[in-house]
Amino acid sequence: MFKINETGPEFRNKEVRFRIYLPNIDKSNGFSVKVYLIDKQGQFDADKPAQQHNLTPSPGGYVADEEWGDYNKTLWMSNWIQLVPGTWLYRFEISGPSKENGNEVRSLFFGDPCARETDAGVFSVFRIDDQYIFFWEDEDYKVPPTNDLIIYELNVAEFAGDFNGVAQKIPYLKSLGVNAIELLPVSSIAEPYRWGYIPVFYFAPEERYGGPTGLKHLVNECHKHGIAVILDVVYAHADRMFPYQIGYERFFHLWKDDHYSDADGIHRSPNPMVSKYANFARKNDWRMKSTKEFFNTVNQFWLDEYHVDGFRYDHVNGFLDRKPLERDNRIDWYSQENRPTFKSLRSLTISTYNQSKNYQRFLSEADGSSNIIQISEDLTQSAYQLSPVSDSAINGNWEKGLFGVVSNMATYNYLSEDLCSELLLSDQRFDKAGYKSQKAVGNDTIQSHVIQYIESHDDSRLLYLIEHGHEVKDSGFDFQHGLDELRWWKLQPYAIALMTGVGIPMLWAGQEFAENYGMAHMDMTRIRGYRPLHWDYFYNVSALPSTDTVLPLTTLYRHLGKLRNDYPSLKGTREYAKQEYCSTSDQVIVYRRWNNQEVILVVLNFSDHEQYAPVPFGLTGRWTDILDSSYKGSQAFAQDIKDPTSLEWISIPGNFGRVMCLRF
Repeated sequence: MFKINETGPEFRNKEVRFRIYLPNIDKSNGFSVKVYLIDKQGQFDADKPAQQHNLTPSPGGYVADEEWGDYNKTLWMSNWIQLVPGTWLYRFEISGPSKENGNEVRSLFFGDPCARETDAGVFSVFRIDDQYIFFWEDEDYKVPPTNDLIIYELNVAEFAGDFNGVAQKIPYLKSLGVNAIELLPVSSIAEPYRWGYIPVFYFAPEERYGGPTGLKHLVNECHKHGIAVILDVVYAHADRMFPYQIGYERFFHLWKDDHYSDADGIHRSPNPMVSKYANFARKNDWRMKSTKEFFNTVNQFWLDEYHVDGFRYDHVNGFLDRKPLERDNRIDWYSQENRPTFKSLRSLTISTYNQSKNYQRFLSEADGSSNIIQISEDLTQSAYQLSPVSDSAINGNWEKGLFGVVSNMATYNYLSEDLCSELLLSDQRFDKAGYKSQKAVGNDTIQSHVIQYIESHDDSRLLYLIEHGHEVKDSGFDFQHGLDELRWWKLQPYAIALMTGVGIPMLWAGQEFAENYGMAHMDMTRIRGYRPLHWDYFYNVSALPSTDTVLPLTTLYRHLGKLRNDYPSLKGTREYAKQEYCSTSDQVIVYRRWNNQEVILVVLNFSDHEQYAPVPFGLTGRWTDILDSSYKGSQAFAQDIKDPTSLEWISIPGNFGRVMCLRF
């Protein structure tokens, strides 16, 4: 097995020795390995050269388990090295026969694939006499059940600069009703600014954000306030500077097909992880046992070392777990025929689920199952990923159906007939898959819910689409400045829809105060773009003229977050939701949510004018607009219903809605 405690720097008093798995880098075949290290304070001083130390293959018996997947681990080790106290940087170099002509060549410098801390470029970091011990204070924390989640997606740099900045804004997140944050990738990357989706080091938090101590502090503070932390992780592909690519590329060809499969069908190559296939970057090969073991270890590490509460698996439809089909010398990675088998995702998520049951924060008091959060990004494929047929421990999936409908509505200013089916998950694809909001993992039954969103890191803001009527047409970003004369109030019915629909609502940082940039959809410069939030928008006090109903957008999201947390009907499954009315001409829809003795009718008006809608209340009693009540208290709009069979026409303010509730 891949065991992280056998790799990386090992310490003894003021001494260190280096250890690294390098399968197929064998001394008998002419290979040698060096480590270069330098005091961080002296890295730019030309008169202070780096120390060089040779590594040798470990003597027999040091590694209790000699195999990593189907490879010999080939653990290389240095001697013990005496160092003065301080922060040290290190990287490796391999020498050996060239893959082209057999002459001896040296690899480019590469970092430690199991580095726990990093610095600029490909430097890995360790410390002598400065091994900071973090004291956790989250022993009483419990991860919320999946159906209770309100997720807030954020980019650490854009939201608050670093981990500490995010921690300082926890009261703000709490005010929105948020109980889970989903961090865009925070593992260490090569370039000074990217969103994080081309990783280099899988065990090290990005040093620009505050490194290991900063992330631990953030998780600890979140847990103290009842907020779960989900990591967005990228296991489909890696940066060229990923050690198992850059360290090997001069000695071994990357592979592209099953040429290296043996008689038992086991896929092997001289490189233990990285294939020649590329989409965004070189693909990690999930056909190999070594790849599966590596990422099992990665997940276990983050659960244990950083107390994280779950993972959002990026681009799972890009996992290379079978030979892709080529047509006309090209691969359509997004075709149905090239979808993965998902055996690798099943294995990873089930293993991670079972590991999570070793931690009290995940265990449900009701039945002993785990509440670990495992979300796949398989856009529009929630019916598959969340139904029993997937046979995985995935319990959330990014569903782009609602986003697609909403972005078109915002762009072309109309009400789509498909809005309710996406909001309430009543589309037939869920019926055909047998989706029931739960699935089995071994002997446990876990909840499985769609992640619903109307904005995300990948797309233009809704307000940009509303104002421009189109996406960015060239490349990069189109940043707007200020909210003056922008129709931010048109976002309000979309906010109400998101927070009262079926599934787990997810906010993309800034949507709650009308962030408004545009972004070219497929332009790759976007992943290098920096989009700092306009926190001045948070203080916007504009109100729609002649009414006191429409208030700043952040206030609305705060009210909606509280309603969702307080009313069980708004957290129910698709079986307890139903469309009641839709008028595309008036741009009004009505839908029902219910739970035991609580019934809610949501009435939304996407037009600019007050509208009247026929509402089939269906039950007698006093129905109160609980959204209006959260603003006005006892002066809120209410309707007395005496005849359960009649339709009552009620008014709905323009670009707003009513959330009518009856408890009996």
